[in-house]
Amino acid sequence: MTLNLKDKKVLIISPHPDDEVIGCGGLIAKCKELDSEIKVVYVCTGESRQLASGSTNSESRINEINEVSSYGNFKYQIIFENKYFVELDSIPQKKIVDPIEDIIEEFKPNIILIPHGESYNQDHRATFTACMTALRPTPQNLRHFIDTVLVYEEPYVWTIKDIFQPNIYLNTEGIEDEKVKLMMLHKSQDRPFPFARSGENLLARMKIRGSEIGLESAEAYMMIRSSMK
Repeated sequence: MTLNLKDKKVLIISPHPDDEVIGCGGLIAKCKELDSEIKVVYVCTGESRQLASGSTNSESRINEINEVSSYGNFKYQIIFENKYFVELDSIPQKKIVDPIEDIIEEFKPNIILIPHGESYNQDHRATFTACMTALRPTPQNLRHFIDTVLVYEEPYVWTIKDIFQPNIYLNTEGIEDEKVKLMMLHKSQDRPFPFARSGENLLARMKIRGSEIGLESAEAYMMIRSSMK
């Protein structure tokens, strides 16, 4: 199945700055091309330990977000700025669920993309669980119902349990370099190949996913539900 983004409002829930590009950079580029409305919610930002470079700070990550959002032509919102970074599993789920529900009611998207629930990263798992609560089926006269819920891919799978099984794809032919440019704007996170977040690795993954559906490149997602007519 292929994904149609024309005239759709798209919401991406990103545990940290850069997850939105790693999993949905092609989608962001396609929305920009189609002039579709897109919003990214960063659940948390903050200082983090980097094994390769030492550390990053919240201010530098915010500057990177501003560059990425400007280039990608999307709006963004941060739930916990400089707070709970890599500690989302330590707080009550309600603190994550409530703001996600509020953003959904305000933005009213047609499509939402959420992180992989089997990630080794504790923030990704906590975000996925909160999203599943926020997206529980409710009568449409009571609250906004999102037609399509997708899980986006992350290139960190290394156990059998983590295996990502896509069932819907986005054609990214001709816009592959846009995803790489977006990733490069997250300067503190970009690394040379064979690092998982490297532009070369992201391109390779797009080619692999494209070959699965007879295209030169694609992004892959797991559909949890879709009720679009």
